[in-house]
Amino acid sequence: MALIKRYGIYYADFRVPNGKRSRTSLQTTNLRVAKDKYAEIVSRRKKAKENLVVDMEWDAFKDRLFRFMSAERSESTIRWTKLAITHMEDFNTPRMLRDVTPSLLQGTKEFMINEGFGKHNINRCMQALKAIMRLAEKWDLAVEQKWKAVGKLKTPKGRVVFHTDEEIDKLLAACPSLGWRLVVLLGADAGLRRGEIAHLQWQDVDFEHNQLYVAPDKTENHRFVPMTPTLREALTKAKNGAKSEYVVDVGWASSRNSKDFLTSYYPRIAKAAGVKSYLHKLRHTYASQLVQKGIGLYEVSKLLGHSSIQMTEIYAHLVPANLQQAAMCMTPRKMPDTNSLFNVANGATK
Repeated sequence: MALIKRYGIYYADFRVPNGKRSRTSLQTTNLRVAKDKYAEIVSRRKKAKENLVVDMEWDAFKDRLFRFMSAERSESTIRWTKLAITHMEDFNTPRMLRDVTPSLLQGTKEFMINEGFGKHNINRCMQALKAIMRLAEKWDLAVEQKWKAVGKLKTPKGRVVFHTDEEIDKLLAACPSLGWRLVVLLGADAGLRRGEIAHLQWQDVDFEHNQLYVAPDKTENHRFVPMTPTLREALTKAKNGAKSEYVVDVGWASSRNSKDFLTSYYPRIAKAAGVKSYLHKLRHTYASQLVQKGIGLYEVSKLLGHSSIQMTEIYAHLVPANLQQAAMCMTPRKMPDTNSLFNVANGATK
């Protein structure tokens, strides 16, 4: 729920049991009165949830869930959700939706550990199961539970891999069209994510100020990314012959809602170039080169659109040489000789 203001009037914004958003006018322009009315509505809804007797069968919930996900979620998310549900049912198939509890998820996690599944795989499945149960709570089909009690397994931070300039040149040469060259450049010269590349529109390209406006789907955050000369030149050529509102046009516009329309073909380009590559490695290349050229981690995190600088610290191992070089720029100090130190310590004066 949220308290919002529209045209001077305050509203309570929330979701009804069918999952749709609903707004109730609080019929006031006074913030203090609106907060009191909003608190009353929240209290009533909380009591209703506490007294709610959920009696939905697990199979019926799955049917509803996947109807929703087929319209609202990516194919990748659906695959992980189905995989997570399969592992949970291998451990213990719930009969009713209310049987899915943090205890069941914890048991599923321990079952997967014993079966030898990798930590990343287990964490991803737990994340998927928590997500669908939070959806059930939003739809008022389940009472709220403490899903945070099912913790993530600690995983080692992988070594960041990135391309050399020569490898990027090979990838660009192997691209079958200008559209695919833009895919490589938007990753390697602008650090865009896969979904950001797919959904970048010409209205987001600001040639006047030489920057891209990037608003990722997964958050409301946005950022501005400067264009390199190479990227600007490629965008200018593509703009002249553009037939679509989208910057990247590789002939699969009908599949644009699925980010996989890029990753399904890109391995062919990498193979033709003779380079070990995947799309996200281009983004790693952008970040790594910035850090190696002395750009601070804070600035890099802003260019990448990271929610916190901790996410950018995976590139910190590339910094030390630059830090050492910076330290060498410090003004040299004139050290006193040993006798002077001895005289000062003993209160002697000249």
